[in-house]
Amino acid sequence: MAVPPRLSWNLRVSTEDQDLIDRAVAASGKTRTSFVLEAARRAAVDTLVEQSWLQVDPERLTAFLECLDAPPQPNPRLRRTLAAPPPWQE
Repeated sequence: MAVPPRLSWNLRVSTEDQDLIDRAVAASGKTRTSFVLEAARRAAVDTLVEQSWLQVDPERLTAFLECLDAPPQPNPRLRRTLAAPPPWQE
């Protein structure tokens, strides 16, 4: 069985992005290459899944759209979530 050729990527990233990625790499215990490749692969799959076609009956679509259009009901958990800083800014 033939081994597929390996390709090399050359990426330019800001210092802030590099620091963020390196923190995540250290937390994951992976190499930077395996971390970035896994994240890129996951993003590629997610993008392709989002583009897939989905069919629902009209009643369920209407109910779904009504839920999306309804404003969220305030509650302690929502307030706490909205007040917390995002993890990538900690």
